[in-house]
Amino acid sequence: MGEFAPQEGNSGDVKILETFLASNPSVEYIRYQWIDYSGLLSARIATKSFALSLGRKESSLTIQSPILTALILDNSFLFEDFEVGQDELFADWSSLKICHYAPKHAMVMCFVKEGGHKDGKGFRRCPRSRLQEVCSSAKGKHDLDFLVGNEVEFFIFDESSGTPKPIDMVANTYSAASINNKYLPIVEEMVECIQNVGIEVRQFHSEGGPGLFEISTEPMAPLQSADALVYCHETIRNISRKHGLHGTVYPNPFEKLSGVGSHMHLSMSRLDKHENFLAGLLENWRALAAFYMPNYDSNLRLKPEERIFWSLQNRTATHRKIKDGHWGLRGVDATANPYLAMTAILTAGIIGLEKEKSLTIKDPKRAVFKGIEDDEAMDLGILYKMPTSLKPAIDSLKAAEELKDALCPGLIDRYVKVKTKEEENFGKLTGVERRELSMRVF
Repeated sequence: MGEFAPQEGNSGDVKILETFLASNPSVEYIRYQWIDYSGLLSARIATKSFALSLGRKESSLTIQSPILTALILDNSFLFEDFEVGQDELFADWSSLKICHYAPKHAMVMCFVKEGGHKDGKGFRRCPRSRLQEVCSSAKGKHDLDFLVGNEVEFFIFDESSGTPKPIDMVANTYSAASINNKYLPIVEEMVECIQNVGIEVRQFHSEGGPGLFEISTEPMAPLQSADALVYCHETIRNISRKHGLHGTVYPNPFEKLSGVGSHMHLSMSRLDKHENFLAGLLENWRALAAFYMPNYDSNLRLKPEERIFWSLQNRTATHRKIKDGHWGLRGVDATANPYLAMTAILTAGIIGLEKEKSLTIKDPKRAVFKGIEDDEAMDLGILYKMPTSLKPAIDSLKAAEELKDALCPGLIDRYVKVKTKEEENFGKLTGVERRELSMRVF
């Protein structure tokens, strides 16, 4: 297995930082950010003088090894995997953005190079490096480009009493009544913050719950789309906090209210191969759930044993076909590491393309609210169901040999280890404890 590394010219151009600081003299701090295998956004904050010094010397910011792949969401560690040595953060200055939600701060997403004396992996297990690599490979081998648009759902709620409570507003989806309230200016501030860094917003609206909203962004290349999603989430959390509220993208903040998704629009440039690509997605979708629905409670927002199928302009399908080569992916939620999830999803589709897998599943051509009976599913070629919890998703991933080989067994083995430990730890907690823990970080 060869070394995966950031492409030349994408990460080290300190002139981008110098120009940025000259244009934004109020910035004093740079947040070096990365997302680990638990899905946690982490940051080291450097002064602008130190960031400039590192950039001019083309040096990295060092962190404990292997912090990328050994931290569990409940703040416990896989201590048996800690090694002597260090990991390195390499800033991708092309991702540099001013944090309009945090005065004096800017953020930059990083490539993580793993060190350690026993098992140094370089960039091979870095989610951001791997997403860049899979997109570059798809372009070089297949002349294939992708675009990804995000539907960013989130709840804003009140916890001033010490207990999370839905805010008082009309909850009818899309209704004018649901935005005629004091919370509209807060959502507008979020949208303006996001747009002010060049992330184009298409629209926003209320969803089916008190305090549930959605912001939809323009499609971007996969790496830039994942970066944008990180910025959107931080904006939602910080602007909410500024107004004395809590913003969360956790999938199930209130038991009796709608869940929170992070639906993704994925389009590809090679329309002659779109059915092969979709076949690869559908075949691996159950295993991929370990990446795109990775929280212990992710499945609570779905119907039990939901069927995996595609359908034209059908919002009840796991894969809503909008047109040839353009799909809405409904299962994804915001506890996913967006770089890992997108890497895995694209890899599964490319497997279908390269192996010329046939699209054997037929469109049921109807909305599916009560499920599909076994006989009909068999006639339509619908063979797979969504996993009912994180554990069967992990088991499916471990059994997906083609996907494991394509993604790199070392990456899969460590990811499975992290998520297995997380599933074990969270299984010992009550629903309220799990919800409180996850909403602190998501």
